[in-house]
Amino acid sequence: MALIVLVLSFTVEFLQLTTFLEMLNLQDNMYAKLVLGNTFHFSDLIAYTLGVITVIGIESKRTATV
Repeated sequence: MALIVLVLSFTVEFLQLTTFLEMLNLQDNMYAKLVLGNTFHFSDLIAYTLGVITVIGIESKRTATV
């Protein structure tokens, strides 16, 4: 599940490099901008990756002790 979330977040982040909202005519829609964002940041990719690694690490330790 964590890897699916990572792929989804990377997909949304890379869509921010394109004119995706404009193609859907949603460039002025506040909710679309809120959900999909409109600026790409490489640091977001790092944060998503570190978050998923943390979750996988915690889950693997938690299941090993149960």
